[in-house]
Amino acid sequence: MGIFRNIKESLVHYTWDLAYFEYNSEIITHGVDFRKIHIVKNPYNKKWFADPFILRDTERELALLVEEFDSTVKRGRIALVVIDKTKDLIISCDIILDLPTHLSFPVIYRIDDKVIVHPENSASGASYMYEFDESLNKLDNPVKVLNEPITDAVIIRKEDEYKMFATRVPESNGCNLKMYVAKEFMGPYSAKDVEEYPHCRARMAGQFVTNNGKVIRPAQDCEGAYGKAVIFYDDHKELGEIRPSTYKYAGVHTFNKLNNTCIIDIKRFDYPLFVYLKDKIKGLIWAR
Repeated sequence: MGIFRNIKESLVHYTWDLAYFEYNSEIITHGVDFRKIHIVKNPYNKKWFADPFILRDTERELALLVEEFDSTVKRGRIALVVIDKTKDLIISCDIILDLPTHLSFPVIYRIDDKVIVHPENSASGASYMYEFDESLNKLDNPVKVLNEPITDAVIIRKEDEYKMFATRVPESNGCNLKMYVAKEFMGPYSAKDVEEYPHCRARMAGQFVTNNGKVIRPAQDCEGAYGKAVIFYDDHKELGEIRPSTYKYAGVHTFNKLNNTCIIDIKRFDYPLFVYLKDKIKGLIWAR
């Protein structure tokens, strides 16, 4: 039985690819044509990258902070990766934060003259912000902003306070979006409210986006599986989604933009045709 289980696990094994494309307002309501996006080539055999946030965007290069997952390390770390846009190829990867516990979702904020990064580290039981020292390529000076195991937190300023939206372990992929508030950006934050969604679409998928004068919340569709699509919400009204339009890809769980460039991560199975046929057969059996 162990042999068959290992074969099954290898057939449904997946990683994440990065992809970028030009922003336009219709993406929020009509999604993305996957035939027209730039899928980035990954030169590392044992690494994949997800949860991308744009640090810099120039004519030739795209610099991102991402979750780096190395199969020899077996936990997420925060990395700075640079993409050569002329080749759609990752040309460098520098680890800027490595802890004993899993790290992901490195949200970038620009506060005064500082770059502040707020990674997800729910495995530690708390949430910390860091200053990004670009001269040393590392995250430093951690500040604890909340003593709770929250996942994929995003902060937005509303009126005279900062509001942080996140899900919380053990229901990270559930229906409840928690709100925490603080008077200062660096906290400390305290729990204030909970918003409930009818499906498992509470988890944040990136930073808030202003589109046609509205503040849009990207959320992860985790109904039935983790990271199936990015759903765009105006408050609780669903506006549209980014969902893979080809069997080669099975999910999207992060969307971010800087100026006119968007970045996503897309779930790629090693054997996509096998997974596609398996799901089709499973659907036919359940439909009987």
